Amino acid sequence: MPKFKPQSLQWPSDRAVLLVHGIGDASANGAAAFPLTQLRTAMGAGASDVAVYTLNYDFINDWSARKLPLAAQFAAVGMAVAKQYASPELDSTLTEYFGDILWPVIHPDTRLAIRDAYIAQLQQIVLDCGEAALARGHDPLDYRVSIVTHSLGCFHTYEALHAAVREPSYRLRPGTDLTQLDTVILMASPVQLIRAIGDTIKVFVPQRAQLATLDPVGLSLPAEIMGRKRVLATRKFISVTGTQDPVGGHLLGKKNTWAFMNISGQQTEIVQQTLTEGDPKHALIAALAPGGGGAASAVQDPHSWSAYVEREAALLAGVFA
Repeated sequence: MPKFKPQSLQWPSDRAVLLVHGIGDASANGAAAFPLTQLRTAMGAGASDVAVYTLNYDFINDWSARKLPLAAQFAAVGMAVAKQYASPELDSTLTEYFGDILWPVIHPDTRLAIRDAYIAQLQQIVLDCGEAALARGHDPLDYRVSIVTHSLGCFHTYEALHAAVREPSYRLRPGTDLTQLDTVILMASPVQLIRAIGDTIKVFVPQRAQLATLDPVGLSLPAEIMGRKRVLATRKFISVTGTQDPVGGHLLGKKNTWAFMNISGQQTEIVQQTLTEGDPKHALIAALAPGGGGAASAVQDPHSWSAYVEREAALLAGVFA
């Protein structure tokens, strides 16, 4: 397994954000895999005051894909998707999408390697924060760290934060170690979808007990338990999804409760989306297809991270004000 080197930055001010990408070829696209231009536009005049970290874990996925034969598992994912949606026109498109999303679920070494990389990056951000604050004679507790993530990155964020609040050796607990995040924004989160599909294909999910997403008790906001007190990993936990985004729990304008993440205590923002004129199923297939929904297309990709950031500019401006 290739090694991960966390990114280290000098903070220009008292704020930082970690961007975590979703599905797609982030290894080839590099910085282009992150909506940096749209994010800085949303931040406005204060954009230069925010340290922007990017977590690229796609090289781990690439390594695993070359090494592992998982045809049976992906076939099981396809059957599970077909059973849930019962829509022949969309099954193949959705199966391919959700196969990418469920990849780390059905291979424990991949998901653990990504979690370790995520934890290492959070630890480095905490170190950078402390150095910046102390160099200026400030209290590090007055500095703010947020996370903005998309698609599969929401799953890895959910898992990493639950691991962070439970494992003392990480030194990332919000109560004991005073490392509470400011805001976590999940855009088009597949966490509930993974939970539902993961239960359907549980025979293909090894080491289920390691996954907070599949906790028998249910989904919950990451929090450190200190006696009778729960200290949340983040002050604000915001979930954003669109009315046409199947990864976020909506299909053709209808919310699917089995796939829509609705954790007690989260702030929910639902973005109104329109695909195009004509047959909506064909439009969705065109939008989600590789290369579909781009700038030259008449069909807007409802799963586009850049589009989410542009639409939620006001929300992001408030977070980084």
